[in-house]
Amino acid sequence: MKFSYVLPDPASYAGWEEFDGDLACMKQAGYHAVELQIADPADLDENRLRRSLEGVGYRLCAFQTGGTYATRGNCLCTGDEAVRRRTIDLLKSFVDLAERWNSVIVFGSLQGRAEDEPSLETGRRRIVDAVTLVGRYAAGKNVTIACEPVNHLEVAYHNTIEQVHSLVRGLDSPGVRMMIDTFHMNIEEKSMSAPLPAIRDVLAHVHLSETNRDVLGRGHWDTPAFLRELQRLDYKGHCSVGVYNTHLSRRECVTCCMDELNKGLTDREGKYV
Repeated sequence: MKFSYVLPDPASYAGWEEFDGDLACMKQAGYHAVELQIADPADLDENRLRRSLEGVGYRLCAFQTGGTYATRGNCLCTGDEAVRRRTIDLLKSFVDLAERWNSVIVFGSLQGRAEDEPSLETGRRRIVDAVTLVGRYAAGKNVTIACEPVNHLEVAYHNTIEQVHSLVRGLDSPGVRMMIDTFHMNIEEKSMSAPLPAIRDVLAHVHLSETNRDVLGRGHWDTPAFLRELQRLDYKGHCSVGVYNTHLSRRECVTCCMDELNKGLTDREGKYV
């Protein structure tokens, strides 16, 4: 199984040396790739990033797009046509970035909330139209947009695996697949494993995040059982670890989470299964 770790946008670091140090820590812990939170491809120093990733033999397996909902007001459900167009253009620029890096695009938060569009039916129609358009653009570049079920406290649309699964099947586009995040699953799903077999053929990416957003193992989610189910289903994509609520340093989190992941992939004698 291939594991990655979610790091912030390199532009948020004090310097590239600090970013490179995080990558080195990840490499030593045993991760296989990195996922980044990127605000805007236009602001990313791709040449410098490439040097950093080549230094540890990493690929950029995926990147997140939703941060600009909070920071820049980008949104797809809104009645403001200029904002919708701006957001669609941004997503197309993310597709271009993904093509250059052979990465998966993580999409979810840019859909918006109920206050952005009081009519959920209208908002959903706008979202579907936008995803159809961007998905067609992505398919032409052999890029995958992984739609994420985000819990109802954060996004007003497509909160459950069933809802995103229905969206993806309905679009029937090779550029649009889906992903899952265990934090959101814990809120929205009755079971952490029962929904997985039905989506195995459209599952492009996985986020591993503890129920309290701390390091893996400090909540009540059964990490080993979930990993075993992914193995049983022969999942081939990356599993990216995200930690967003902790008192530990990032490098402590990197190490602690890999320790927990290794428990899920070894038997009682410490042998990999």
